[in-house]
Amino acid sequence: MDESMSVGMIVQAGLTLVGLFLAIYFLAVLTPRLARRVDAWIADYRKKHAPGKDPSYGVRSIYELPPAPQDDTSGDENREAPEGKDQN
Repeated sequence: MDESMSVGMIVQAGLTLVGLFLAIYFLAVLTPRLARRVDAWIADYRKKHAPGKDPSYGVRSIYELPPAPQDDTSGDENREAPEGKDQN
């Protein structure tokens, strides 16, 4: 039985190693580019969904009260008056 390595096995091992190094290189090059695109997308998303537009957006402490509900009753005369209050 021949214990020596054939040329084909050496070429196959070499190409496998080169392929592995190329995969690592492309991941190292593409990761920062993808991160840049994701960061730009997040910045654009935050501009569109600013905390000023939605009072429920954001993180609050457990000791803070929730934002007051927006009660827009101006111009709505057909609504019934709350209990105990007269409309006149």
